[in-house]
Parts: sequence; structure tokens; C-alpha cells
Amino acid sequence: MRYLFIAAVAAVCGLGCATVPPSAPPLIQAQVQEVETWQRRYEEARARSEELACQLAAAEAALEVRALERAESEQSEQLLNEELVRLQSDRHLLEEHNAQLQVRQRELAQMHEQMSDVWFESALSRARRHSAPPEQPPAPSQGGGQGASP
Repeated sequence: MRYLFIAAVAAVCGLGCATVPPSAPPLIQAQVQEVETWQRRYEEARARSEELACQLAAAEAALEVRALERAESEQSEQLLNEELVRLQSDRHLLEEHNAQLQVRQRELAQMHEQMSDVWFESALSRARRHSAPPEQPPAPSQGGGQGASP
């Protein structure tokens, strides 16, 4: 009988521990509320995380666009610098050519003056020849000869 008594006590203790005591429902209710609170907080944090991920993706896209624009700008700047160097060399060549043309223009002006002087002198000598009476040969002297004397 002893064994029966021990088995009965063990069964009562085992059933007594397995049943929910009457004070447990408020504890479970509090745990359920706490789980719901944590679940709500988790959902809010997840929503914020997704929003931040979207903002991060947008920021990365904007950075990529800016990087492309910067590269494009640097390339344009390099092309403009090359064009500037080319234009400066062209300008230098044009300035040299202009200086040469000015020297030639002065030379032509001097040649024109000389030609005008030559033309004027030529026209003047022609005018003198045409306006002057024709020159007559000198008249011979009356002595009959040049070497004989009386």
C-alpha cells in the first residue's frame, strides 16, 4: 500500500502542477498585451526601416546622377579647355598674320607713293615735251667755216 499512496501523491502533485491556477489568467492577459505591444513596435520599426531603405535608395540614385553629371561636366570642361588652347593658338597665328599684312600694307603704300611720284614726273615731262615748241637745231654761223679766220 505504500506504493499506492506514493503513486497517488505523485499523481496529485503532477496534476496540480499541470493545471493553471486561478490567478494565471490576468498574467497571461498581461503577457498577451505585452506581445501585442512588441509586435506593434516591431511593425512600426519595420515600416520605418522600409521607409529609410527607400530614402537611402533615392539618395544613392541621386548620388549616381550627380556623379554622372560631374563626370560629364569634367569632360565638357576638358573639351572647352582644349578648344580654348586651340583658339588661343589660332588667335596668335591671326595676330602674326595681321602684323605681316600691316607691314605689307605699309610697303604697298610706300610703293604707291613712289609710283605716284614716278607717274607724276613722267606726266610732267610728257606735258613739257608736248607744250614746248619743237627745238630747232642751232643756226649755222655766217663765217663760211668754222676753222677759217679773215
